[in-house]
Amino acid sequence: MNGSGGHLPPGDDPPQRNTPMPGDYSAPGRAEQAPPPVPPMPPVPPMPPAPAALPAPPHKQKKERGGGGWRLWLVAIISGVVAALLILLLMPAIFGVNPYDLVRGKVSSQVTTGGKTSKGSSTVISPTGGASDVSGVARKVTPSVVNINVKSTTSTNPFMLETPQQGTGSGVIYTSGGYIITNNHVVEGAQDITVTLASGEELKGKKVGADPENDIAVVKIDKTGLPAITVGNSDNLIVGQLVVAVGSPLGFEQTVTAGIISALHRVVGATSSGTSTTVLTDLIQTDAPINPGNSGGALCDGSARLIGINALIASESGGSEGIGFAIPINTAAQVADDIIAGRPVSHPYIGVMGQTVTQSVASQYNLPVYQGAYVTQVVPGSPAAKAGIKTGDIIVAIDGKPVKSMDDVVAGVRSHQVGDKLTVTYYQGSSKKTVELTLAEKPTTVPQQ
Repeated sequence: MNGSGGHLPPGDDPPQRNTPMPGDYSAPGRAEQAPPPVPPMPPVPPMPPAPAALPAPPHKQKKERGGGGWRLWLVAIISGVVAALLILLLMPAIFGVNPYDLVRGKVSSQVTTGGKTSKGSSTVISPTGGASDVSGVARKVTPSVVNINVKSTTSTNPFMLETPQQGTGSGVIYTSGGYIITNNHVVEGAQDITVTLASGEELKGKKVGADPENDIAVVKIDKTGLPAITVGNSDNLIVGQLVVAVGSPLGFEQTVTAGIISALHRVVGATSSGTSTTVLTDLIQTDAPINPGNSGGALCDGSARLIGINALIASESGGSEGIGFAIPINTAAQVADDIIAGRPVSHPYIGVMGQTVTQSVASQYNLPVYQGAYVTQVVPGSPAAKAGIKTGDIIVAIDGKPVKSMDDVVAGVRSHQVGDKLTVTYYQGSSKKTVELTLAEKPTTVPQQ
């Protein structure tokens, strides 16, 4: 053991210091003297045990046992009631409502339309801007929608005997004097027409005239004072807008269905009389359920205004699959006005017939483009013939809008009036050309283009 009381492992000598270290006060050259022995440190006395927790003062113990806790609960409850009353009274006042009227249920409802707020009767507004409850629309529209029962005869059996046929469609009272708008295909070939009013009264109907190209017809009944429908404007429609369809689907009269406008400006080829196909343009597409018998009925907006005449469905089952089409009322009304006035219905045309170019056809015949309308016939003396368009040309644009099919050509022409200028872009061989032509009235001897 050395003088400091420390221990070294056996066999280890204490380290020797040859150089003075800081804090070494021995003079150089003197022999080092051993430091005086360090007395051992006295033992550390053990720590006294921690004192036990002091008991709470008598008055605190009494509070913890509930002697004064009820006061805290009472204060909390009173504070909550006061806060609730403040919210009830102040929040209505912030929004301009008398709190007393609110409690008594005398607050006038407010209807939001077009971004403006006005007081009026209670109406629920859907996100699309139309009323989600269509009962009000139904009450206004159903008196103006009629059922049309048609009887005709055909000779389709092997013995060439006439077989009676019967069909059901719908119609819309256009004037209070008895003029009714319906589809041409509803009354086509009809020999007997019976019109049933919403009241149940049955009247004989007479076909005044029809326009197969727009699938519109007018039927007249001998009765006045009828509830004519309110006509809207189909040029202002938007996709997603609420619509209501009224008609006689499957013979069930005065049936009301609702949906939205799912698309606009559709072009659809409809088969008429089982043979010929009529191309209808600028159609309104809706998911409001439409079935056979709805044809000729009303498609109305959320304000009960007539915006279309139901005409077609796209279906694999023969029933509603959520894809129905209506003729815009602006087109139907113009045709009906011409028919009622005894004027011929105007049909602009350029004088071409053709077929749609597909990628396979283009590859097979080495055509310069993969889509467009291939001209198969040009009517002599027509606007197209005068402009230099020939059989074999491919129309690729009308007024700068791409043409993907022959239906696009028909739609582009029908969107104009007789006398309007039209720009046609086409390929003649490998040369791309653009010409301007003037639309003419289509002769009655020319088939639909």
